[in-house]
Amino acid sequence: MNRISDRMRIGTYGELLVQLRLLEHQVQAASPIKDSGNDLIAIRGEVFRAIQVKTTTREEYSKRNLPELFHILAVVQLMDDEDTVYLDQSSVFLIPKERVVEVSTRIDNLDEFRMTREHVDSLFPR
Repeated sequence: MNRISDRMRIGTYGELLVQLRLLEHQVQAASPIKDSGNDLIAIRGEVFRAIQVKTTTREEYSKRNLPELFHILAVVQLMDDEDTVYLDQSSVFLIPKERVVEVSTRIDNLDEFRMTREHVDSLFPR
């Protein structure tokens, strides 16, 4: 079997964590069958959103290589060590596309975008 790089492994953890956390808020999310530049397509009721996921194990994330078309940038800060990823200690932030340019790349400046029930409801109105 082909080796999975650390970058691919970390990115996959981030995408799966976003899916799980969205499901806690009754939002279904899945990877598109074909990679068209968006990591996840999410739906609740009649609201659809394309989500780009950036995952980091550091105190900053990168805005490089974002696709032209997406609705939400999900930033995941994974807590891990060499052997274990601590999903319950990891954080997810959902940044609307129109705010991405102005927002800091430092994780400690993203509190207003933390995934909460209220924030998810604002992005996926019922």
